[in-house]
Formats: sequence, C-alpha cells, structure tokens
Amino acid sequence: MVDPDEHEIAAIAAASPMAGEYLESIGKTDLAVLTEAEWLTLLEVVVTAYQDELARLLDSGRHAPPPLAAGGRP
Repeated sequence: MVDPDEHEIAAIAAASPMAGEYLESIGKTDLAVLTEAEWLTLLEVVVTAYQDELARLLDSGRHAPPPLAAGGRP
C-alpha cells in the first residue's frame, strides 16, 4: 500500500492486535515456523480485521471515502 490514508492507517492499527491474538492463541510468534494452514489463517485474520475496521469507519458517517480521481482510482 503506497501512501495509506487516515482510514487505512486506522484499519491497519486495528488489525495488528488481532494478528497478535491469533499468534498467541496458537502459541507461536516466529512466523518462520507457522504451518501453511496457520500462515493462511493469520492472513485471513489480518485481512478480515482490516476490512471490518475500514467498513466500520466508512459506515459510521464520521468519515467519507476518499474522492475518486479520473478513471475511478483514489
């Protein structure tokens, strides 16, 4: 992600503790020793938490989505 906006930064911050909670739940902190299934679950936890927080921020009405530039890209 290049130049994350305030919403994306907040969503990353919200996803981070979820990643830590998952790693604690499986008793591993060294990413090199994760099984493929554990790695994929970690990615799912992070992506889901990120998306959930971003949606929450945008749905709250406190923040509007960033304006789209020509061509439909932010």
